[in-house]
Amino acid sequence: MTENINYKNYNFKGARTSLSIIIPAYNEEKRIKHTIIALRSYLKSKKYRYEIIVVDDGSTDGTLNVLKDSLSTDLRVITITKSGKGAAVKEGILSADDENEYVFFMDADLSTDEGEIGNFIDIFKKEPQTEIIIGSRYLPEGAVIVQPPFRNLVGRTFSSVKSKLLGINFFDSQCGFKAFRIQTAKNIFAKSKIKGFSFDVEILYMALLNNIKVKEASVNWRHKPGGHVNLIADSVPMLIELFQIFLNRNKYFL
Repeated sequence: MTENINYKNYNFKGARTSLSIIIPAYNEEKRIKHTIIALRSYLKSKKYRYEIIVVDDGSTDGTLNVLKDSLSTDLRVITITKSGKGAAVKEGILSADDENEYVFFMDADLSTDEGEIGNFIDIFKKEPQTEIIIGSRYLPEGAVIVQPPFRNLVGRTFSSVKSKLLGINFFDSQCGFKAFRIQTAKNIFAKSKIKGFSFDVEILYMALLNNIKVKEASVNWRHKPGGHVNLIADSVPMLIELFQIFLNRNKYFL
């Protein structure tokens, strides 16, 4: 079940750049208001034409009430039955305004600073052949990374399996901050099938199979306590999803 709540597109007169921001949210009542306030402040300061789409993935706390209190002409809230982060991001991207130039997705805890939005847009404008930009915490030039060592270990192990199985060799496929030219995003996500946390790998694999240029860009990222990824319990389903992606490879050609 999908429900849209009180949506009207936001237009800033004289805007030169237009974008959609997708935020998947599950039980984020303590953080989502701050994230929306920070995003609004930044996006308006840049004079972008924008929309923020929060996809509530079956939250059981007060997330939806907080979102309803934050509603304005620039915010759309979509509710879905608990399905997984990949399903929530897909719902948001396929619902984004087709007239916008770019679409981003980012985590509800704002682990990646909102200022990276402008940095990625600058890359798109300088590199017209680039269709997808993925945030990276592990590029050699380095970003500010604050996260538990065990999370680093699990991430690098997952990356090793992903590389050997699918030939994806990015330093960081799982950072929750990515940007697309909007039509590329819609074409890819229309074919995506993974509903869980490995959806990032799936979309990058599709890009690889279809010769879509992806750029990896360093971002400042700071671990925020209270996330919903259980590094032990979620690792096995994520590995299973990698093999599902491999088996689905013939379905990913655009």
